[in-house]
Amino acid sequence: MAENIDQLRRLWRGEAVGFPRANGEMHEVVTQPRPVSRELPVWVTTAGNPKTWQEAGAKGCNVLTHLLGQSVDEVAEKIALYHAALREAGHDPADFTVTLMLHTYLSDSRNHAREIARGPMKAYLRSAAGLIKQYAWAFPAFKRPEGVDNAFDLQLDGLEPEELDAILDFAFERYFNDSGLFGTVDDAIARAEQLKRIGVDEIACLIDYGIAREDVLTGLRPLAEVVRATQAAPELEADDHSIAAQILRHGVTHLQCTPSMARMIAMNDEARLALRDVQHLYFGGEPLPGALVREFAQITQAAVTNMYGPTETTIWSSTAAAAPGDGVVGLGMPIANTQLYVLDAARQPVGLGEDGELWIGGEGVTRGYWNRPELTAERFADNPFHDGRMYRTGDLVRREAEGALTFLGRVDHQIKLRGHRIELGEIEAAMETLDGLTQAVVSAQTMADGDVRLVGYYTGAVQAEARLKAALSDRLPAIMVPGRMVWLEAFPLTPNKKVDRAAMPAPTVAEQASPAPAVLEASPVVAQGASESDVQAKVAAIWARLLGVDGITGRSNFFDLGGHSLLAVQAHRALREELGAARLAITDIFRFPVLQDLAKRVAAVADPAAAKPRGEAAARPVVLAEPAVPPAEAAALPQPVAVSTHPRNDALAQAMARRRAMRARRAGQRGA
Repeated sequence: MAENIDQLRRLWRGEAVGFPRANGEMHEVVTQPRPVSRELPVWVTTAGNPKTWQEAGAKGCNVLTHLLGQSVDEVAEKIALYHAALREAGHDPADFTVTLMLHTYLSDSRNHAREIARGPMKAYLRSAAGLIKQYAWAFPAFKRPEGVDNAFDLQLDGLEPEELDAILDFAFERYFNDSGLFGTVDDAIARAEQLKRIGVDEIACLIDYGIAREDVLTGLRPLAEVVRATQAAPELEADDHSIAAQILRHGVTHLQCTPSMARMIAMNDEARLALRDVQHLYFGGEPLPGALVREFAQITQAAVTNMYGPTETTIWSSTAAAAPGDGVVGLGMPIANTQLYVLDAARQPVGLGEDGELWIGGEGVTRGYWNRPELTAERFADNPFHDGRMYRTGDLVRREAEGALTFLGRVDHQIKLRGHRIELGEIEAAMETLDGLTQAVVSAQTMADGDVRLVGYYTGAVQAEARLKAALSDRLPAIMVPGRMVWLEAFPLTPNKKVDRAAMPAPTVAEQASPAPAVLEASPVVAQGASESDVQAKVAAIWARLLGVDGITGRSNFFDLGGHSLLAVQAHRALREELGAARLAITDIFRFPVLQDLAKRVAAVADPAAAKPRGEAAARPVVLAEPAVPPAEAAALPQPVAVSTHPRNDALAQAMARRRAMRARRAGQRGA
C-alpha cells in the first residue's frame, strides 16, 4: 500500500514513473491531462491496528475508520498516535482529516429509530463473521467451548437459530447504543460533539444498508438538522464570559496562563473544544509538568511554550518549547537583552551540568523593591559580567550542554502555588505563634492527581485541623493556609540534627472523631426521589475522593477540608457527571461550600437519567460523622477570609524576624 501511494502521488503530480516491460526494460509513464489539484488527497482505511494509523500519519494520508469492533475511547487513543506520527513526519495535523463512518438512522423518537434499524443491522451483523464472533464472546448467555480462549477461534455453525438470533439482538443493542448514529436529533448532536472532542473531523453517514427506501429518505430530514446544528457557529449568550466563550467570541489565537489554570481549563468540555482553534499556548508562573503538556497535545494542536521569569525581571526571562514528558519542562534559553547566570555561593559561574543558583541580568531587571532597601540589597547586585545589575532568583538550576537550563527546585523554602509566590517560612512562623504549638514545618506535597497542596506539620499539643486552619486564616491569606495539618510527636532529623524536610510523612486520610458515625452506602447515582441524606452521602463520597478525607459531616466546609479553586472545578465536574447535576453551576460550589447546603442544591437540579456511574471506587462506603466541635462552639470559631494582605501582630513579626536572622546566619556560613 505504501509503495502504491507513492507511485500514485507521483503520477498525479505529472512526474514520470518507471514500470517494467515484458523484457525487463523500464518504461516511463506520465499521466495526461493534468488534474486541477496539485496534490492528490489520500485516505487510508483503518480500524483496529494502531500501526496502520501511524503509517497513515507517516505517509501524510487522511484516515477513514469506523466503530466496528473498536470503542470511541480506543479511536481517541489511535487518533493521538496518528497526530503524533503526522507531526513527526513534518505535517500539521490541522491539514488532515479523520473521517468516521457510522451506520445512521434518525427519527422523532429513539424507539422508532431502533425498530427501523433493527432488521437491516442484524442482517448486516450476521454477514460480518468477525463481529458476530466478538459479540457472541461477550454475550452473557453464550457458553464458550472448552479449549477456546479467543473470540476469532469460535465456530458458530452449530448454533441453533434461536441462539444466533439472541446473539444478534444483543449485538444490535450494543451497536445501536455505542457504535452508530442512531436515535433522535439530540442523540446525534451529542454523539457528534463527543467525536469532535476526540479529534474526529467529519462523520460519513452510511444511510442505505437495507432500510426501506421511503424510510431512508425520511431519515434525511432529521439528519439535515444535525448537520446544521453541528456546523453552525455556537450562539453565545451576551453575559457568557467563560473562557470558552471568550476564545470563540474574539477568535483567540494566543493564550497565556499558569499551569494550574491550564488544568482547570482542561477539565471543562466547552473550553477543551474551543482550544482546538488556538495556535499558541504560553504557560508560566509555576513549574510546568510534562504530563500536562501531554494532556494538552490531545486537546489542541497549539504550540506550547514554557515561559519563565520572576516579577523582579519583568515577568519573562527565558522560554522553552514544551514537549510531553514525565518530568518538569526546562527553562530553555534567555530572551533578547537578557543574561542567565548559574552561580555558586561565592557568585562564581559553575560548570556545565553542575547545580547552581540562577541569577538574571539584562534590560528586564528592575531597580528593586519599593521602600525596602534591605531586601533590595539582599536580592539585587551589580552585574560583574555585563552592564547593569542582576537579580538573585533563589531557583536551583543546571545548564545543559546545549545551553538550556533545567529547573531543579528552590535553594530556599519558597514555592510557586497556583500562580502565587509563597514563602514557607512565613507560614511556619505564623503556625508557631498559635497556642499549644512548639515547632512547625510546612511542605508542598504533590498528590496522586498531580495537584500540589500545602501540608503543615507541627509538634506540641494535638489540635483539631479545623481549629488550626481557622486560626491561621486570621493571620494569612487563604492561599497560604495549609490544606492539611499533621501532628508529629517529633520531626525527623538529618545526621546533622537538622529537620529533614524530605522525610516528612505523607498525610494520611483525615478523620474527624465521632462517637457513633452513621455509615451510608454511597451509590454514585442519585436515585429518583432520593432522600436528602442519600444525596448528602453521594456528595460526601466525591469530596472524600478529591480531598482525601473521611469523617465528613453535614456541616463540613469544602474549603476548610483543603479544597481550593482547582479542586472546586474537579468537584463540579464530578457532581455533574456522576449525579446527573448538569444544571449545577461552578459558582454553586462557592455559594454552597457546606455539605448539607450543597446537597440540597444538587438534589434540586439533578437528573437521575443523566447520571454516569464512576465505578467501584466511587461506591465505597462514606462515613458521615457527627461534628467533632459542638455547633455553638463551631459557630464562634473564626471564619476563613481571603484577603490580599494579612495583619502582622507583634508575635508574628518577632517570629518572622527570628526566621530571617536564621536564614542570614545560614547564608553567612555557606559563604564562609
